[in-house]
Amino acid sequence: MSKFEIPEIPHELVLKARLKQAAVWDLADLDLADPVVTISWDGSAVNGVLPADPRRMVEDREYDLAVQLQNVRRKIEMLEAGSTGPNSIPTLNLLHFGTGPVATAFGATMVMREGSQPHFHPAVHTAEEVLRMDMPDLRRGGWLGAIIDRIEFFNDATQGKIPITISDNAGPWCIASSIWHYEDMIEGILTCPEAVHHLLGLCTRAIIEVDERQIETARNAWGVIGDAPGLSCFPRGAGLADDVMVTVSTAMWREFFKPYNEIISRRYGGIIYHCCMEHERHLQGMSETAGFMGYDADPGYNSMDVIEKTLTGKGVWNRVVSDAATARRCRGKFGFFLGAHGHTKENAVENARRLLDAVHA
Repeated sequence: MSKFEIPEIPHELVLKARLKQAAVWDLADLDLADPVVTISWDGSAVNGVLPADPRRMVEDREYDLAVQLQNVRRKIEMLEAGSTGPNSIPTLNLLHFGTGPVATAFGATMVMREGSQPHFHPAVHTAEEVLRMDMPDLRRGGWLGAIIDRIEFFNDATQGKIPITISDNAGPWCIASSIWHYEDMIEGILTCPEAVHHLLGLCTRAIIEVDERQIETARNAWGVIGDAPGLSCFPRGAGLADDVMVTVSTAMWREFFKPYNEIISRRYGGIIYHCCMEHERHLQGMSETAGFMGYDADPGYNSMDVIEKTLTGKGVWNRVVSDAATARRCRGKFGFFLGAHGHTKENAVENARRLLDAVHA
């Protein structure tokens, strides 16, 4: 194994950032008295992760670690420049194994292409096949054994000095629709709902078991569960991706989605939602989930009025706000994060100062 130069984590700066972020999630700093600000610049980690080939990262563990250590160093530079945002926390992650490796234990196929994260070909098409399913091998089944092996490699190569986040296990519907063909599973809501509930129950249990096994394996586990754990910092709770919701009614979501999301929420003390594109009709139901902590609805696809109505006094808009007008609109109503970018580090720090001045003007 190659020898890697392991950077020293500035623990006092990480602690400062985590405490500031916790105040946001606890709705303790709605007036932005001490706001969280991500400070980034050209050449720093983009969205928390440097560009690299996910397929090669999956296949070549030494390339994987080399890329991630470079990313860790960039995040340390961000912390030292005063950045306190979620994307500033240096960790090793397993995001390049995709958003559904749990599905491979049930027979789904992980398909890797150069330059992109894996996607998953489903294992079954019929309700009859689903009803015959039982819990698979969650230790070595599919790609799960390879992920445990990678965590153990990280443990040994870094002597446990760098925190490790678990793989992105998304949420029950993400996993289930990677096992049972997406369109067939949606049809199953109407034609064989018992099969849908059966598979969702299996997937929910599997996600919890796989998450907790990875945390137990990591010598220095980063306590973030679920969707995009390498990019986030939650004081509690689980991140959950729920993109399939865009295809169903609010009534279907409440019957077939919410109960399984709430199992995970209760297990980990809260839930933070992610969904791509337009899903504003579900924002009210999401905010009524037991343990609801927040969501990241994109205002480019979802009404800012609905976001404001469903979040005020309830949770966190898990987005980075870089314009003062939006920040002033949201200030005092719900939690969110600020962000400033520049061509250089000095430029980024100055832009952050100007943003703070404008928000408080």
